Amino acid sequence: MRIKIIALNSRYTHSCLSLFYIRNQIRKQLKNSTISIEQYTVNDPYFATLTRITEGNPSLIFFSVYIWNSHFIFRLAEDMNCVMPSIKIILGGPQVSFLADSDIPAGCTIVRGEIEGLDSAFFQDAKNGNLAPVYHAVSCQSFSFPYLEEDFKKQLQNRHIYYESSRGCPFSCTYCLSSAEKGTRLKEIETVKQELAIILAHKPQTLRFVDRTFNIDKKRALEIWRFLGVQAKETCCHFEIGPDRFSDEMFDFLKTIEPGRFQFEIGIQSTNPATLAAVNRKIDMNLAMKNIARLSRLDNIHLHVDLILGLPHETADSFQKSFNDTFLLFPHYIQMGLLKILPGTPISHQVDEFSIRSCAEPPYEVMATQWIDHNTMKRLYWFSECVEAFYNTRFFKSFFALIHESEDNYFLFFNQLLTRCLNTDFFRQAKTQKRMNSLLLELTKNHPEEKTLKELLIFDWLHSGHRFLPDNLNPENLNREKKNFWENMPQNREPLYTYKTRNHFFKQSLFMRFSNTTLKAAGFGDQENGVVCFLGVKGKGVMGYCKTVFFADQ
Repeated sequence: MRIKIIALNSRYTHSCLSLFYIRNQIRKQLKNSTISIEQYTVNDPYFATLTRITEGNPSLIFFSVYIWNSHFIFRLAEDMNCVMPSIKIILGGPQVSFLADSDIPAGCTIVRGEIEGLDSAFFQDAKNGNLAPVYHAVSCQSFSFPYLEEDFKKQLQNRHIYYESSRGCPFSCTYCLSSAEKGTRLKEIETVKQELAIILAHKPQTLRFVDRTFNIDKKRALEIWRFLGVQAKETCCHFEIGPDRFSDEMFDFLKTIEPGRFQFEIGIQSTNPATLAAVNRKIDMNLAMKNIARLSRLDNIHLHVDLILGLPHETADSFQKSFNDTFLLFPHYIQMGLLKILPGTPISHQVDEFSIRSCAEPPYEVMATQWIDHNTMKRLYWFSECVEAFYNTRFFKSFFALIHESEDNYFLFFNQLLTRCLNTDFFRQAKTQKRMNSLLLELTKNHPEEKTLKELLIFDWLHSGHRFLPDNLNPENLNREKKNFWENMPQNREPLYTYKTRNHFFKQSLFMRFSNTTLKAAGFGDQENGVVCFLGVKGKGVMGYCKTVFFADQ
């Protein structure tokens, strides 16, 4: 029997963890089968993908279905049933587990639940070619390591590797599919270390833990972090964390982590107490905010903070406060996603109660609620896109550091920027740093800090690695100091250069004079006026900006 296990990922660098669990169960139950794993993306040409999947006339095709790929997969299933009705198509995953029977694509079989919990009758039916429309699996207390050694050389080559040290979620947020499953199952810590050692031996670029709240057990999380601190020297490790679940011991360890090794994804969702209560999200918000601010000050861990637009009891004013509360923490990335009304979640049964109107097709984004009408929702959506373009790209770190210190209402600043974006049709154009520079320059004309903000745009432009200045940033001032430094700096100035590399140093470096207020906002402390030398190579910080050296005026 020829079996294919298929994933449609959102991008090539991603991989699909569930495929490997499915493969392992099929190997146990259908031992004489030929099994292949194939990973595509939702951006691949449709017909080419269809022909590759049907190549070789497989008997069974398993699809892992998620909110971002369900449309693509349902289309494939319909067309394959049309031209090759002998193929048996099995759909599993969170997007189909809660589908009504009437919504199941014709000719397909649905598996609801975890593949490890399927009765052997399913596999016998698959072997005999008489699959039923729906099968139900039970939850398993244990779950084994999904990968084989060959996976790292084939399916996982040059991709993010996903790993779970626990299953389930300790919370019951009404908008999340995890709310349907009660309790959390943790792997033994020594098993986790053994499995991580296998993965890290292959030096993946990115290892993403899919645990819903990685630090639910503080001591356990710290022990895994300590293990990774020693073993994951060439890997960036990504975690979803609960911001109110940290200890001082955890912070003492985290400040020793080299920049670029850890990433934290942190769900705030809202700071409105009525909203959090309505969605059953239990969090100590005061402690969470203190901990995120503390993590931000470390500046060695990439912080990705989430807000959700369209939650119950969230008004335009309360969302503005949620944004201001979050921006005050100054994380590296603020994601403001629209609430999605996923079938099977508790909130999907409350849409009439909350007057929620959502899109009929995946990903089911909210269009309006009892508290935010559609026109306001549109404005807030484009507000989130404005923050995505200008803040999350990190082109303007120092510029926004000064905005962070000088503004009282961050939402108002971005809302004014949004108005300029909409008036200039910004979102239909290429979002280049040069274009964004122009809009920020226009916005900050007559600002009390106008001169400093313009200098910070210059600093951020060069800090991003550019080797020139655009016309509106006074390019004639770049390298005015270079001749003076060339003539007066010694033949050897280690570790910058030796007499052998002196010419190369000056050829690669850019020199720019900045005021003391600009230098302070750019992170140079209370320096007097001086010159910043941009070395033309990336530093080791979280964002990988260009290395700099400061030369104070004598």
